[in-house]
Amino acid sequence: MHLSEHEIKKESNEFDMPSAAFVTALAHFYRGEMSRTNVWRSRLDVTTNWAIITTAAFLSFGFGSREIPHFVIILATVFVLFFLIIESRRYKYFDLWRWRVALVNENFFAPLLSPQIKPLAPNWRSLLSNDLQQSQFKISFHEAFGRRLRRNYIWIFGILAFCWATKVAIHPEPVSTITQFVERASVYHLLPGSIVIGIGVIFNLALVAIAVLTRTERNEVVRIYPAETSTFKMSNF
Repeated sequence: MHLSEHEIKKESNEFDMPSAAFVTALAHFYRGEMSRTNVWRSRLDVTTNWAIITTAAFLSFGFGSREIPHFVIILATVFVLFFLIIESRRYKYFDLWRWRVALVNENFFAPLLSPQIKPLAPNWRSLLSNDLQQSQFKISFHEAFGRRLRRNYIWIFGILAFCWATKVAIHPEPVSTITQFVERASVYHLLPGSIVIGIGVIFNLALVAIAVLTRTERNEVVRIYPAETSTFKMSNF
């Protein structure tokens, strides 16, 4: 949204001398949005913990006996994929509340603490009010999926793939040839080993492709810098 110079100047002047009612209302709003952010951040951690616990439980069960089929590790991979899908949806909500908190931090609290600092987005009030009336996610599902995949789940899927290959290779006895490995990779004589391996390779390559292709610059008002800086910055306003 683009505002005229008069509107931008008006917002800047209004910010220079905020009324007590405005500050009180914004403080309550900020506290509420911060609470939402913390709640949804906790939900992200819960889903990740489910994935880790499920992985650990299935691996312990799968390697507990040589008679346990390797299919249990494939089943664990399916569960972890479901957790990733759930967490991606939750991340979209978390990202929305974080966007609002960052908008207020950068354009209200920062200039309030240091008067020489100007709001990074002079029209931040309009941006916030429009978002309150017509809320929209700031990130798509596939971007959220890719982000959570890169941050946490790519390592879980990698461990599962390695453990599955190890399980097939050593139980019930260590394999001596690749042909024997392929034969053992079959699922209860329903799916040949070559098909199971092919599906596994395609699945993991697809995850890598998603992780790479969704690594793009964000175009929203609030942009997240790389983790080493741990700061927010406004862009494209």
